[in-house]
Amino acid sequence: MRYFFSFISACLIFLCACSPDPGIELDIFHTNDIQGFYWARKSAENDNRPTGGIAVLKNLLSNQENPFMLFDSGNTFSKTQVGKQFKLDGAVNLMNKLGYTAATLSSADLALGWDVVESGLKKANFPIVVSNLENKDGTQPKYIKKYVIAEENGIKAAVLGVISKQDFPDTLRNSSLLVKDEISAIRELLPQLEKHNPDIIILLSSIGFDLDLSSKKTDEKILAEELPELTVILGGNSDVSGAETEEISKTLVTRCPPMLFETAKIKLKFNKNKQFSSYQFEPVILDKDTLGQDEDLEREIENMRKVALRTTSRKIASLGIALPTYSDRPSPLGAYTAQCIKRWGKNELGIINSDAFLNGFEQGPLSEVQLGNAIPFNDRVMFIKMRGDELKNALEYSIATKNNWPQTAGLRVVYDADAPLGKKIKKLYINGAPMQAARLYSISVSDHIVAGGMGHNEFLNVFEFKNTDRTVRDILRWCLNRDKEVLSVAQDLWKEE
Repeated sequence: MRYFFSFISACLIFLCACSPDPGIELDIFHTNDIQGFYWARKSAENDNRPTGGIAVLKNLLSNQENPFMLFDSGNTFSKTQVGKQFKLDGAVNLMNKLGYTAATLSSADLALGWDVVESGLKKANFPIVVSNLENKDGTQPKYIKKYVIAEENGIKAAVLGVISKQDFPDTLRNSSLLVKDEISAIRELLPQLEKHNPDIIILLSSIGFDLDLSSKKTDEKILAEELPELTVILGGNSDVSGAETEEISKTLVTRCPPMLFETAKIKLKFNKNKQFSSYQFEPVILDKDTLGQDEDLEREIENMRKVALRTTSRKIASLGIALPTYSDRPSPLGAYTAQCIKRWGKNELGIINSDAFLNGFEQGPLSEVQLGNAIPFNDRVMFIKMRGDELKNALEYSIATKNNWPQTAGLRVVYDADAPLGKKIKKLYINGAPMQAARLYSISVSDHIVAGGMGHNEFLNVFEFKNTDRTVRDILRWCLNRDKEVLSVAQDLWKEE
């Protein structure tokens, strides 16, 4: 009998030694191009059933038994009225409740400028990773990581992110930022990643995949070919009808369709030494009837939609004339806004820059949503006092800046745009009287101008200033509500000599 048990023990040892390695598994969920579509809608690709949305995704993730990481590749709020109204703040608030491991930004997220997205970045409970974004002085932008190290189920992942250098909206509102070449930026970081000894390297990309083979634009195919160190690229900005994946030069490249109808689920498999060995890919349609949805999150999203709907339908004023805006000369909307902040602040002058407006107003009823779309920025009104000679100097620099003409109230200016800097303004009148060099003038401006939004810092030469913490948009709404009907706008005289 003793020999029998010895034989059985030997067989068990042999079977254990020869049995396949159970290994380690890690699930990855991926979203991209949500674009402000936070709720379930009918989907033609899913038999017109209610599909998609943050609340359905939350339910899916809550019922997962296996360890997972959750990533997003950017463009979270750009398309819907809900997204445009709540911007990145609203998107981040919802994403915080899903427990994202990390996310990156896209060019669409920065279309309105850094100052619009910064407050949202500050509120994120998860890291925002953009490996090729820097301040022009070489420092790191606030609330942005070059890379992060995430660990789940014993697997250590180095996570990078890239924004498209070619598509980056290079505006004055992004003037402090520099987007580096995507491939060289990642190569610079690889030695730093090696110090952490990661098991896999994941790249979050908002660049997209260009089907035009003649295009010279860097895309995710080129990233995979040039950077074999990458294990997985989670891509975005691609027009695909369903979640898909492909292997390019041993790198797994995954993409999801836009508007959060689906998520991509990738099961990564590792051997006992934590070496990546294989994967299983599963596109998950976010079918509301099948998966259900988180009720608290659904109510919150529905409340956001109600707010946006009220905003869309609310009438502010009636315009008897159109109020267009121009970037290279004084405009009716610019003049009306400058007069408005001047009147509200009870100051001698009002100055706004044309960069404050995305578009103008057409003749007819003006709604809240039209106001928000025309002035989406959160520029605050400031009251400043400047000496006449310093004001003249600031205006000199302002008219030397291309496509950001100063929009003013209370000025009459004779100028020569081709004259050297310092000699452009020939005559300057303030409320009908010649400018006095030593006199202090009270001015309503935006904090964006004081911070360099005109393309220079001359408006920092102020005697005193007060920040009202009221946006230009708020004050413009106040004026429109009081006027009820706008039939004419008196513009300052800017006469070129």
